[in-house]
Amino acid sequence: MTSVTIVIPTRYRPVPLARALASLTLLNLPADVDLDIVVVDNTSDGIAEDVVSAAKLPFPVQVIRCHQPGVSSARNAGVMAAKGELVAFVDDDCEADPGWLAAQVEALRISGADGSFGPRVARIDGASPMGVEFFLDTYSRDLGQPMAGDVTAMSAYLPLPGSVFVKARCLVGTPFDRRLDNIGGEDVLLFRQLVEAGRRFVWAPNAKMVEIIPPERLDSRFILRRRYLSGQHRCMVPMMLEPPRRKEMLVHMIKGAIAAAAVAPIALFGRIRGSWPPQATGLLMSGLGKISWWHLNGSSLYGDGHR
Repeated sequence: MTSVTIVIPTRYRPVPLARALASLTLLNLPADVDLDIVVVDNTSDGIAEDVVSAAKLPFPVQVIRCHQPGVSSARNAGVMAAKGELVAFVDDDCEADPGWLAAQVEALRISGADGSFGPRVARIDGASPMGVEFFLDTYSRDLGQPMAGDVTAMSAYLPLPGSVFVKARCLVGTPFDRRLDNIGGEDVLLFRQLVEAGRRFVWAPNAKMVEIIPPERLDSRFILRRRYLSGQHRCMVPMMLEPPRRKEMLVHMIKGAIAAAAVAPIALFGRIRGSWPPQATGLLMSGLGKISWWHLNGSSLYGDGHR
């Protein structure tokens, strides 16, 4: 029997949380998988309890409170409460495909790896806006690897929602760095730390996790800030390792400067014509983030800046 705990951090999203929980009731689980759920309420007024009670889940569910606002703090609280030998992560704005967890468990069993990942597919909540490809490109991630294919070398591009880890080998203590509570990147840093510790990751192409994009995130300024932060993360992560990787950081800065200079005319010309060209704009903002990675004022997307 394999025990799995699903950790779901949530902050002021009762409707998406209910939708995420509903998707978990449809999971097709192998007979030898024992499942429980930990919902981490990261609000000040504990609104998740009513949502969980109304969900009537067929698995044991525990709601815990994490009063410190922030993505790392909430995930750490969930990890500490998790009892399963495997820990899976689902965000409150996601829906799990019925075969998601079974595919992840199978990938880990086949490979003997320490963590497994699968595709993240974006879906717009409501009417699709103009330039919908720009938004879908931002929120989706599929590495296109075969079942149990090794993706350890791609740790910087792996999506946390939908991932599953062997707890004893990957999630000891409080694995997510609280310095990244408000700006994210805590997953990228953890993956890099695990890789340097010799851990191995694999891909499960059938373990699909759908991320529901609400209207408030269908905003070009929000997307540009997100892309900018992703560029900052590429330089921040090597500098947060022990010892700091200054040479790696400088290489990322140089690549960012070159990319920004190369695509800026394309991105700006596209904007003048009425839309942001997705690839050029993403490269531009990521490049700008890399060359100004230490400047974090106003960049909060999580914690008190959560949207």
